Amino acid sequence: MDIDKLFERLQKANPKLDIKMGDDRDYFEFDRISFGVPSIDKLTGGGLPKKRFSMFVGNSNVGKSFLASQLVAKVINDGGSAVWVDTEQSFDPTWNEKNGVDISKLIVLQPIIGEEGLAITETALKEGVDIVVIDSFAGLVPSQSEDIESKQIATQAQFLNRALPKLLRHLKHGSALLAINQLRQGIGRVPYQTMPGGLGQEFYSHLQLEIRRQGWIEDAKQKIGFEMEIRMRKTKQGGEDWDSIVVPYIVGGGIDLKEVVINEALQLGIITQGGAWYTYKGERIQGKNRLRELFVDNPDMLEELAQEVKKHAIFS
Repeated sequence: MDIDKLFERLQKANPKLDIKMGDDRDYFEFDRISFGVPSIDKLTGGGLPKKRFSMFVGNSNVGKSFLASQLVAKVINDGGSAVWVDTEQSFDPTWNEKNGVDISKLIVLQPIIGEEGLAITETALKEGVDIVVIDSFAGLVPSQSEDIESKQIATQAQFLNRALPKLLRHLKHGSALLAINQLRQGIGRVPYQTMPGGLGQEFYSHLQLEIRRQGWIEDAKQKIGFEMEIRMRKTKQGGEDWDSIVVPYIVGGGIDLKEVVINEALQLGIITQGGAWYTYKGERIQGKNRLRELFVDNPDMLEELAQEVKKHAIFS
């Protein structure tokens, strides 16, 4: 069978469909948005994929919105466009500024009902906005759910299952669609976790990260942060499926990038340790605190180390 002639016949018979050859790289390939943390970029195969639908899920107060804000900050700093669909009516300009977001270049939309949120998101995707964040699916409730007398079982799940296919068709314009959702305990005798909007959303997502809080980080017996575990629950776009990493998150300061870079450099052997002594490019330093001070006092050296770590992390 002549493939070229078959391709022409299929196009002619289905003029409204996007029919492409498998080697049409301009159509199928996609860029990624870096998290700014080498270990997270490695976990996700290079960053959050564009032209794809990704999800951050987890319990409350574990850093889901923070990670989303870092992606938004990266996009805006690189001259791109970002839209934040605030279904929870909780957008905090001061908090986002602390996270490095230039809020003067961020479009924030606060829909009242789910249908508004869907329409806004669909328009943004058609425009090819670089990243569209829905915070969160838990707040994307259809108007039917507000009518108690006519409320049906799984109304929100049915709404999302109808809405997501409509949104995915517009990803071809280049957007990264990112939705945040909560994990909650299900009702029943056997413990299990579920998400608002049902589990159908998992089938539509191309990449899904679960964010967890592990142990606390303390200073003088005061809790100042926690160990943030990021686990890859699903990927159809590269990365390390079901693998996980842990990064230190400081409340009010975000991910401690200096600590992350130093720890990863130790794991990769870029910095070596012998007892209490650390060696980097022939320079020996006693104690990890003094090692950290070395990089704090020499930001160019820290940047050089970060580039080495990134190179090893992505290509190892």
